[in-house]
Amino acid sequence: MCQHYQTGASIIKHNILFIGLDTHKTSTDVAYIQDQRGAKSTHLGKIFSNKAAFK
Repeated sequence: MCQHYQTGASIIKHNILFIGLDTHKTSTDVAYIQDQRGAKSTHLGKIFSNKAAFK
């Protein structure tokens, strides 16, 4: 996902978000991190890969 926006000085800045999915047979872990120096990743949690989890 890349968003473009202009500031008053007509400079285009980019805002990039990287999303990571670590898939396994029984679950998927979800995390994201922003594209900037020193950014910390954010772990959103685990999603189980069974029918009951999607109800």
